[in-house]
This record gives sequence, C-alpha cells and structure tokens, in this order.
Amino acid sequence: MTAGALGSGKLRSQLIIDTPSRSPSHRTTLVGRDLEVLTLSAQLGRDEHQLITLTGPGGVGKSRLACAAVAAVPIARVAYLDLHETVGGDGLTETLAARLPDEPSLLILDGFEQAAAATAEAVDTLLSRFSRLRVLTTSRRPLHLYGERLFPVLPLPTPTPPYRQDVLELQDHAAVELFVDRARAIDPSFALTAQNAQAVAEICTRMDGLPLAIELVAEKLRLFRVDSLLTRLREGRPVLGGDHAARSPLHRSVRSITEHSFRLLDTEQRALITRLSVFTGSMNLTTVEEFWDLPTHRTEQVVEALVGHHLLRVTPGSGEPRFTMFNTVREFCLERLAATGELPDARRRHAERFLALALQAEDCLTGPQQAQWLQRLAPLHEDLLAALTHLEASGRRMDAARAALALHRFWLVRGHLALGEQWLAKASTAFLAVTGPGELNARAEAARGQLALAGGKTRLAADCFRHAARAFHEAGDTVQEKAALAQLAVSHRPAEPAAVRKAAVKLLDAAAGKGATVEAANAALALATGSRLIDAKLAADLLDMANALFMRARDVRGEGLVLAVRGALADSRGDQALAERLLWESLHRLRAIGEHTMLPTVLEGHALHVWRRLPSQGHRVARLLTAASALQEATGARPPLVAGDAEAALRDARRLLSGPEYEAARREGRTLSADAAAGEALAVGPPAPEPTSAVSRPVQLTARQYEVAMLVSQGLTNRQISQQLRLSEWTVVNHVRQVMRRLDVPSRIHVAQWVMDRQRRNGLGTLAE
Repeated sequence: MTAGALGSGKLRSQLIIDTPSRSPSHRTTLVGRDLEVLTLSAQLGRDEHQLITLTGPGGVGKSRLACAAVAAVPIARVAYLDLHETVGGDGLTETLAARLPDEPSLLILDGFEQAAAATAEAVDTLLSRFSRLRVLTTSRRPLHLYGERLFPVLPLPTPTPPYRQDVLELQDHAAVELFVDRARAIDPSFALTAQNAQAVAEICTRMDGLPLAIELVAEKLRLFRVDSLLTRLREGRPVLGGDHAARSPLHRSVRSITEHSFRLLDTEQRALITRLSVFTGSMNLTTVEEFWDLPTHRTEQVVEALVGHHLLRVTPGSGEPRFTMFNTVREFCLERLAATGELPDARRRHAERFLALALQAEDCLTGPQQAQWLQRLAPLHEDLLAALTHLEASGRRMDAARAALALHRFWLVRGHLALGEQWLAKASTAFLAVTGPGELNARAEAARGQLALAGGKTRLAADCFRHAARAFHEAGDTVQEKAALAQLAVSHRPAEPAAVRKAAVKLLDAAAGKGATVEAANAALALATGSRLIDAKLAADLLDMANALFMRARDVRGEGLVLAVRGALADSRGDQALAERLLWESLHRLRAIGEHTMLPTVLEGHALHVWRRLPSQGHRVARLLTAASALQEATGARPPLVAGDAEAALRDARRLLSGPEYEAARREGRTLSADAAAGEALAVGPPAPEPTSAVSRPVQLTARQYEVAMLVSQGLTNRQISQQLRLSEWTVVNHVRQVMRRLDVPSRIHVAQWVMDRQRRNGLGTLAE
C-alpha cells in the first residue's frame, strides 16, 4: 500500500507499508554497526519505547542502521516514509492517519529535517491515536517530544595519528574495514598492506569516519591509486562526489548533504560556521568569542545550535569543552569563504593569533607553568602548524621562524621530532638569510640538533651542534657554545671517551657562572648519559649540575630525566632496587607533563625491572614493553637513555604465557596511549627500601651539610639557601650534592624525607653526628 506522490510542499516519497523484510533494502554489507544494530533492535522490541530518534551528522548511516535494526524486530507491519526531500510536510498527519493499519506496527520516518514541525505534530497525534504504534525517526536533530528516546549514531572509529604500518591493528578500525570492503567491490584484488595501510588510515580519518564519505572516496579507486587519492585530499583537490545512479540525489555527494544542512541554519549561524573553517584543530568557547567579537551569550547559543545540527562536534576529554569541525564540512565552508573574498583576512587573523600564542609559550615551556602550557598547546598543534604554513606562504618567513623556534621544546617533549626538525631547518635558513650566523641562527641550529639527536639522526645532530657552537662563539655566548660542543661530543656514535671528558670539564666550568640555562642542563644530561659507562663519577657530577639547573628553572621534565639516568647508573652498579625506584619516580614526573619522547624508553626500563622482580606479571610486562615499542615507533625517538633487553624479556614472557594470552597482551599494549601505559606501569609500586637504607642507617654529615639539609627540607631553593647562609650558590649546590651522595638518595625530596624521619626519631632535631 502506498501514499500517492503529492505536489509542491507535500509528500513526494512513497509510503511503504508491509512486513519488515520489504523495507528499503541495500546491496552492500553494513560494516561496523553490529553493536548498534543489536542495541537498537532490543529497544525497538520493548513496548514502552514508543518513540526513538536516531540522530547524527549527515552521511553517518542513520537510515541504513534503522532499516537493519527493524529487520531483526518481530513486528508484523512496518510503514516506511522517506522525508529527505520533503519541505513543509503539509498533510502529513492526515496522510499517515488514513493509511496506517489498526494493528501493532512500526512507523519509520526517515530524514524529517526540512519538515520538522509537521513531523513533530504528526508523530504526537499518531501516538495518541494509535496505542499499538511505535515510531522510529532519523534526523540530525530530535523532535523534542515528550517520551522521545534519542539514539546517537556516531561516525565509525578511525585510527589516530601518527599512523602505524601495523595492518592487523589498523584493520580493526571499522572505518578502515569499510574502505577495504568497498575498495574490493571496485578491485577484487585490493588488500590492506604495509605499503598502503597508513594512507588508507589517513584517508578514513580525513573522511571523519563518515560511511558515505568513505564509500564515495573508495569509488574513486576506479581512477586513482590510494596514494594519489591521499595526495589529492592533502592538496584540497576535489575527490568526493559522483553520480552513482543507485543513490538518491541527496546522498550522491557529501557536498549535497552539507548544503542540505546549511539550509537549516539562520544567517548568523551560517556566518559563524563559515568563518570558523580556518581552524583546523579544536577550539573552545573563549576562542570563538574572541576571534569573531561575539558576546558571550550569543557565542554559546550559536555554538550550541551548530552542535545540534552536527556541524560541530564536542571533542572528548577532561576540562572545558572543545569543539571540532568535520573535515568534510570544513572544505565546504572554506569554498564559501573563498567565494565571498573573506578567506585571506580570516587566515591572516588566524595566523596572527597563533603566532602570538607561540611567542608567549616560549618562556613558559620550562618553569612552574611547564605542564599547563604543554597541555594547552597539545590540542592547538594543528592550528599552530596551519599558522606557520600561512606565515611562510605569505612571505613572513621571519615570523614563521620565530614561532618555530618558540615551539621547539613543545615538539621535543611531545615527540613531534621529524616535523619540528623540518620547521627548524627552515627557521635556521631564514635567520641566516636576514641576520647572518647570529644568536637566533645558533639557537635554531641547537634546537634542531636536539630533535635530530632524540630521533637517532646523529650525523645531522652533529652538523647542527657544530654550526650552533660556531655561531654562539661569534656571538660571544660562552655558556651556550660549551653546551653545543658538549652535545656535539655525544652526537658521535660511539662517543670518544677523551672528547666526552674534555667537553664535560669545559661545560662544568662554564656552567659555574650565573649564565647557565636549561640548555646547559640538557647538555650536561646528554654528557652524563654518554659517559655513564665510561666514568661513573664524571656522570654523577654532570647529573648533579644538570639537576641543580633544572630545579632552579623548575623544569619537571629535566628532573625526571636526571632520575632516569641515575637509575641507569644504579643499575650498572648492580643496585636494581634503587634503579627501579628511580625509574618509577622518573616515569611519574614525565607522565605528569605528558612527555612522549623519552617516556617510552623510561617505561621500557621500568618494565624490565618489574619483570626481574615480579615474573608473575608477565602479561602486564608484555603489554608495557609492547606499548613502549609502539610509542617509540609513533614518535621516531631513539634516545640512548636506559639500556635493556626488551626482546629477551618478551621471549621469556612468551614462554610463560599461552599463545593467545601473549598475543592478547601485545595487541592491548599497542593500543595504549602514553598516559595509559605510564599509569599502568606506576600501578606497580617500586620495591620498598632495604632496612639498611639511607633513612635508617647512621649517616655522617658535617654541621654545615646538616644545616643545608634542614633548609632543603623547608623547601628553599639553592639561591635562597645561599642568601640565608651567605654562601655562593655553587657552594650550596656542592653541599646539596654531597648530602645526597652520603644519604644515597636521588633527589631533594628524599633529603627532606630523611630530615623529617630523623626529627620524628629524635624530637625536634639535633646537630650532625
């Protein structure tokens, strides 16, 4: 039975009333929706669920999911009406009321956005008139009727960058599975391989996991290879679209769906979503408000409306809500912005904003606000890169270079090594062209060398540090010159002992003055890492200096790395318990700031110690070692920080675990984020100190050393202690160093703990023994 096609402003689609098996069918398989089909079918089977609305962005597959779920529901009669191209919906209530059967039935109203008011009125009336009727609707937004149950339909899961080559891992993502399925319809020999897996993963992510977009881009394999498709997407060239005869006009392209969504917006909403398209990452309400000079209440109203229309989506995470735009929507909006001539000014304002932010962040990426700024910049990284690209393309190479230099610590900490190295190479060239081999050029070369060294590019790192040292020398900056020469000494593989000792002596001498910086501390840390197997005492002296400088700057990352190298020294002495405690504390600090470059190596070292102490934790250790390997693969980091044999431990774990258990642990490990992996490792507490540890055994301190230890326990810095005792700051540093050695503890926190424990045993405290 059908409802006749009506004229303008009336129903133009057929009303199909029959059994569920006769509802609209599809010629392709439904991929990645098994759980949603089961859940929706169960809800449709419950009598109390009279009205269910599937909501989600255009092209997400709401109609397809509805039909698949209905086919599994034991309902005698199903009525289906396609409302996608219906405007107004006059006569909808009368048409449906006259034709619905007077028996238990289910009415599907598919795509009512352009007839929302008429659909809401019809559904409300029908549910009141037909007691045995249930209604299933699909739309970008709900009907807002009493008793309505919403069923959000989300995009298919996509891989997260940086994309790996692991085929087994990538094909578990439903978006990739859909692409491969549709690609095989075009080319039966198509397969996901190590050569094309990363390209397929990026394509699916660029399509936002929207099934329609993925299907349309897969159809282009008739004309292009996968790598060519990705190149066209990166260049912004048209890929989506088509004239597939089996699809309705609305679903033949993502553009038509987006145009359909735009018709539902008012003028202010259209203007805002169009202007926001210059943002490539996420944004918060404050950003939107400041960027377009909107009052707070209007910002909230407009953004809420855009989220309701599924043109903006809320980014999951802690803290304030952040919003991102679907890539497919962004491309459409950028075209509109270009057509009106507003695109150049919008891009300029965007670049100016993020240039200012990068320059502001430079001095905050070390010091007490380090963790906050690293966390702040992380969701803005894509927009920072877009700003750099625009500045360079518009001829503002010096501004782009200054911003790149300001961001180098962020790139180093977060593991964007290759990307940062490329931008710093451009920055060095720009500085050299304008100012010659001066301080800015030297800083850019030194920063580039740090990124290259962390990535295992030792030859490139050596060249960078050599150029930096020469430029610092010409600029008269002795401390920075010695720091660059120290980094140069450890860039050679293997490091020459004589060169390392010479560089260490010069750096220790240069850093004794007031001009020592975090860069000098990083150089001392690198020298200590390179010399720990050559000269343990020299390594300890360098670590003391580095730790003092890091603590003065309140650089949590630096302090964490000093703990890691001290752990390696303890391990080389055979003190595995102390090594594990040091690595545990290092991991704790690195996790606190969201470190990605060095954290995987520290994680691996800690996991190896856990394996030696607790062989029953084989499943956890296999998971952690795999996570560390995957994180290193993602960043490309190759730091020579903590020595260990992860492969041997994995072989041992494989012998203890069954095959399925071992493979499950490995697969779970590859999916762990850096934060999750560090959290799991920290859940295994470090071994308790031995009864004869520094806390309990008699310790011989001089009166001055005990006085310094007391001030350390009060939280005073080296500078404050030097002022109170009227000593030079480096004399205080040496006293603190000797105290830590005599107590055999790795940090000032442990010194403070020793003092408090002693005071608890002896009352208010006594002078040194």
